[in-house]
Amino acid sequence: MKVKFNLENLAECLCDSCPVQEKSKTVRDKMKMIQEITQEDVDSRIMIEEERIPALYCAKGKDYLEESGSRNYCQCDKCLVWKENNLFSGEPPGYFCRDGKARE
Repeated sequence: MKVKFNLENLAECLCDSCPVQEKSKTVRDKMKMIQEITQEDVDSRIMIEEERIPALYCAKGKDYLEESGSRNYCQCDKCLVWKENNLFSGEPPGYFCRDGKARE
């Protein structure tokens, strides 16, 4: 059940459009920083540290932000990464940003 933090999974990840995180100021700040970095140098995208990317929480672990509000519905079960890695049969079943990375 270990999910790899790589570009292929990042491309399929839905975290950046998740309603749990959409109101998070911290997520918006991280996205703004990534946009600024990549505008300066296209090759810098591959140099952005994992912890700065507000996505693929099933691979990297929690980064739950109180202001995001877990009362919103998680969309992990709609994500290709979740489906391809059979995350429905492990723990936690979703809300990886809040509950930590996928494990058996």
